[in-house]
Amino acid sequence: MAKRIIYIDGLKGLCGIWVCLFHYLLAFASFGYIGWESGVADADKAAYYFRYFPYSILTNGSFPLYIFFALIGFIPALHFFQTGSADGIRRQAVMRYFRLMPPVLACALIASVVYLTSGFFSQEVGALLDNNWDRAFYVVPLSLTGAFANGIFYALWNGNCDYCSVLWCMNVIIFGSYLSYGILLFFGSFQRRFWLYGGLFLLSFAVPMYTAFLGGIVAADLVVIHSGRPAAESRGWLLLSAGMVVGNFPEVWLPSGITVFSAYGIGAFLLLLGCSESRSIQSWLEKRWLVRAGVLSFALILVHFTILMSLSAWMFLKLCAIGISYGWALTATVVLSVPVVWLAALVFESLIERPTERFSHWLFRKITGE
Repeated sequence: MAKRIIYIDGLKGLCGIWVCLFHYLLAFASFGYIGWESGVADADKAAYYFRYFPYSILTNGSFPLYIFFALIGFIPALHFFQTGSADGIRRQAVMRYFRLMPPVLACALIASVVYLTSGFFSQEVGALLDNNWDRAFYVVPLSLTGAFANGIFYALWNGNCDYCSVLWCMNVIIFGSYLSYGILLFFGSFQRRFWLYGGLFLLSFAVPMYTAFLGGIVAADLVVIHSGRPAAESRGWLLLSAGMVVGNFPEVWLPSGITVFSAYGIGAFLLLLGCSESRSIQSWLEKRWLVRAGVLSFALILVHFTILMSLSAWMFLKLCAIGISYGWALTATVVLSVPVVWLAALVFESLIERPTERFSHWLFRKITGE
């Protein structure tokens, strides 16, 4: 098993927290949001985005999710290029579905129970705030049998997110993982593989959702190639800054033919290079609370949305109903939700993720005889 890279855990933790914050802002303070179900006409998107700039960077901030995608390519690629061994990649290829499916299934089942007990309040919050994004959720009937089908198949292979919005990306994770494994297994030892990277990058404009996975692989390759070079703080911070600018570049300013997903992938590539170059960046990412959040990052992503649309939404509605002002109701809701989300992630990681990891390793040994 590859050794954990502490600053990568911290980066995962930061991105997990960022994703949670992003969704809370969309639910309760979506000013400047121009994405899916925003209700903003194409002709009005630029004006609406810049009316709330720079706050609109946060409400249109899907970039951290694509850093996760890049890490899915980066971590196995780094180990492969450092050791030359493909054993870890083959192991991950066998285990990937079984590592993801139980947590996704648990997420769908929990959401179905909340739905069946009338525990979601997204429609009420959407009506109160005139928020189209809130109103887009839980508009189709949910059931326990449907949750099983969703968790075992539909979320992972079709990206169905009827039960939990964050499940839309699970099929991207599955396909992106196997794309990464395939590139490394079949082409990772080629001497002229950077020509292949260039060709794949051009092809990625047709399916830009997967640019980040390729960016992670290329970043890992470059990190290993230049591993003997002295680290340069200025270069690291410059690359990190460039990645943040590209990854958060206003969608309305992107040239025709370049989607925001390509920008996310390029930004994640630059950011990973920056983190690998700078010891000060790594030191900051290695803070204990960020590393712990990194260990919990998948659990945070899977549990926070159900809490957001149930307990947090209910809390916000109750505070507004008793006359608390919008600003204070929002602040109290977010502050009180933080420990709930964190505790739920701890429980989910302990009861679902850790047993799943043990199960997937056991299954790998049974399948391969190792």
